[in-house]
Amino acid sequence: MAFHPNPGASFRLPPRERVLWVLGIWLPCLAYAIVRYNVLGGVAWTHLPLYIVNKSAALAGVVLVALAYLVGKLFGGAHGSERVRSKAKFLGLAGFSMITVHVLMAMVLLSPAYFEKFYETSGKFNLSGEMTFLCGVLAYGCLLVPAIATLPHMYDALGMGRWLRSQHMGYVALGLACGHTFSMGYKGWIDLASWPGRMPPITLLGFLCALLAVAVKLGAAGVRRSKSAPLGPEGRVPGSS
Repeated sequence: MAFHPNPGASFRLPPRERVLWVLGIWLPCLAYAIVRYNVLGGVAWTHLPLYIVNKSAALAGVVLVALAYLVGKLFGGAHGSERVRSKAKFLGLAGFSMITVHVLMAMVLLSPAYFEKFYETSGKFNLSGEMTFLCGVLAYGCLLVPAIATLPHMYDALGMGRWLRSQHMGYVALGLACGHTFSMGYKGWIDLASWPGRMPPITLLGFLCALLAVAVKLGAAGVRRSKSAPLGPEGRVPGSS
């Protein structure tokens, strides 16, 4: 039985390009986190290896996943071309890897000593903590679906319709990432005086990146619906007046 390769599997990005994408996203995120939290925010340098790197991995992961869904619109190439699909696949998997690193680091760090705002005096999560980690767990679960769909021959195993739906679960993950970052940091977003060096919190940056990808998707879907809607007798879309 002949298998059809997954879309994007017939083209492989050069190793140099892959390295440049990952380092080009993660290193600026790391530098931002260091300047905001260590240099200007007073966080001790002893917390750089895990606490600060965790923040940079989280932001880089969201940026990479968002870019995976924006790549066809931002970086040209024929829609659906193998190069565009391959780039989107790589960015998505790189983002998933970064998010996995973030999840593992967060599990190690998770305690009132690091995240006091998520806990009640009893030691249990408060509402903010419950919502933050609920959205985070659900987002990671949704992100697993398109990641698994990139395994060899999954396109044949699932069929085109289910394979495409599995890829769209990434948008659900990005929407949940908005909820995750909002629950985690919204109180600090509105207190501009608390921003070290007037630098926005990493949670706000992650929220905006995820929201951008979701908004572009919703906007594109709206345009497609308007183009496909039947016209009335006077050339108007029914119900548009």
